[in-house]
Order: sequence, then structure tokens, then C-alpha cells
Amino acid sequence: MNANLLSLVQGALGGDFSKLAGQFLGESEGATQSALTSLLPAVLGSIAQKGATPQGASGLMSLIDGANLDVSSLGNLAGLFGGGGSGMNALLKAGAGSLVPALFGDKSDAVVSALSSSSGIKSTSATSMLTMIVPLVLMLLKKFMGDKNLDANALSSLLSSQGLNLQGALDGRLTSALGFASPAAFLGGLGSQAADIAQRAGAAALGGAAVATTAAKSGLMRWLPWLIGAAVLLFLWNMFSGKSTPPAPAPTVSAPAAVGMSLPAKVYFDVGAAAIGAEAGTKIAAVADLAKKDGLKLSVTGYTDKTGDVAKNEELAKSRAMAVRDALKAAGVAETNIETQRPIFVEVGAAGGDAEARRVEISKQ
Repeated sequence: MNANLLSLVQGALGGDFSKLAGQFLGESEGATQSALTSLLPAVLGSIAQKGATPQGASGLMSLIDGANLDVSSLGNLAGLFGGGGSGMNALLKAGAGSLVPALFGDKSDAVVSALSSSSGIKSTSATSMLTMIVPLVLMLLKKFMGDKNLDANALSSLLSSQGLNLQGALDGRLTSALGFASPAAFLGGLGSQAADIAQRAGAAALGGAAVATTAAKSGLMRWLPWLIGAAVLLFLWNMFSGKSTPPAPAPTVSAPAAVGMSLPAKVYFDVGAAAIGAEAGTKIAAVADLAKKDGLKLSVTGYTDKTGDVAKNEELAKSRAMAVRDALKAAGVAETNIETQRPIFVEVGAAGGDAEARRVEISKQ
């Protein structure tokens, strides 16, 4: 199964979640959105690591069932914050009681510290956000498993395929807090199942090749005497006629076409989202390689449109630009060589469509 869990979770939380959560925590919407952008990929990556094998997926399913998460509340997330916050307080209790410790273990405090320093929210708010988001994500995963009727094997296959979806979206400060040298190292374990499948496929291919080789040898043995005889006759003919067989021309080998990357480069985002997808991650990695190779200094600019809530659009453009900046840093570009610009507002409906208002542009300084 190939589903992008990060996009599903972002879509399920909706555009107002950061505003509601910020009001609940006593933080600004922009800082809350920044924290959410960093935290969601880290939580999903940790869940994916925990359940990337059938045995791990079975344990994860037991953990989710034991927490008695009520998926019906997903239909009205705003209601969790209403009524004096009783619904959200129950969710926080479930997160702090068993779910966060089971997922992050003794790294929870380090994650809280990294989340607070990277987004600018208070440490107490970072703690609450962690214990809020973990049960919410597991609740969404529980609903998805129920809708798709997934067993442990199917769940492990789904989780182990999330590496590409998370690539470029992870905040290196959070993965460092989890004990990994880089986001790439954090995602490294998710390729094991794919490697096993490739290994089995390779073994099957080798088996088929062995059969083909055996058949070829059988056919060759039947024709071998005739081939030897023909070679002897050709040798005698050349020797007595004084002619020699010209050597065969050396085969020409075409060099592979070089894949170039030019600046400025545009990175596009989904509506209301600041997560970097697989295609965008590949483009950012290519830009990073170019910058490191040529010693370039880069400028990162978020674009947004003029419709709707201007402040909200500006914060989203900033979050997208910061996500691209962090992905460039994770790919090896020095932070001193990356400059982020103020968001630029564009007219919707211009050439290129609405996507141009959902882009981040990387250019030379």
C-alpha cells in the first residue's frame, strides 16, 4: 500500500488546527504552526520505525487499542478544545500516560527541548503539544487501519514505505534529539523491508538466470563440434590465402547525459501544507549539491496569495521557506550560506496558476 500518511494527517487536522491549538496553549498561531510542522514528521517517523516489521506493527496495534482512542472525535476536532477543554485534557492524559513514553522513551525531554527552541514556544507548551499530537496521530492511524481493514503485515508494509514521504520534511534538530546524526540516518531503518523484497526479487532473478544459462549450455554443446570445425577451416583459409581478418572495431560507449540543475529553482507545496514531498525533496537535494559544488550562497523566498487571511498566508509562506531552509541544511548546505527573505504576495490566477502562490523559490544571493 502506498499512502502518504504525513499528507493524510495534515489534511485531517485542517488549516484551523494551529490556531485552535495556539489558543489552547497560549502561543501565537505562527509559532504553533512552526512547532506542528516540525513535530508531525518526527512523530510519524517514530511510529513508522516502531511498526516497520510485522512484529512491531502488532505491538503498535496493541498500544493503540490499549489507549482506548475514540476515533469519532476526529469528526469535530474543534470540539476537543471546547467545553472547557475537557476533551483535549483527556487526550493529553492519554498521551502523557502511555503513548509518548512508548514512542519516545527517555528521549521525550530532549524532543520537548528541541521543539521549544526550534519553534519559539514555551517548554510547557512544547510538552503539551507533544502529548497532544502523539495520540491524535495514533487516533488517525487507528481510523485509517479500520477503514482499510489492515492487519499487522499490511500495517508494517504501509509504515515501512513512509521514508520517501518524510524525506525533506524532518527537522534535523528533532532527529538529533532522538539520537540520530541526521534526518537521513533517522529514516535509514525504514528501507530494510524494501531491501528484503529487493533481495528476494534478486534471488528469483538469479534463479531464472541459472535456468537460462543451463539451457544455453545445453544448446551450445550440440553445436560445439560444428563451431570448432568452422573455426579451423577459417584459420586454414586465412593462412593459405595470405589474408587476415581485420580486427573488429572497438565498440563506442556513449557517456550518460548529465542531469543539470539551474537556479532559481521552485519548490511547490500542497494547499495549506508546509511539508516537503518526495519530488520537492529530490529537487532540494539537487540544489544543495549544486550549492556545495560551486560554493553558492542561496536565498530562500516563500510566496503566497493576497486572498483570505493575510497574516495566516504570510505565516504559512514563512513555514514553507523555513522547511526548505532546514532541508537544505540537512543536505549539507551551511546555514551561513542560506538567507530567508520576507514572503512575497502574488496575484492568484496569473501565469502558472494558483500553484505559483504555493511555492518557495531558491535563488543565488
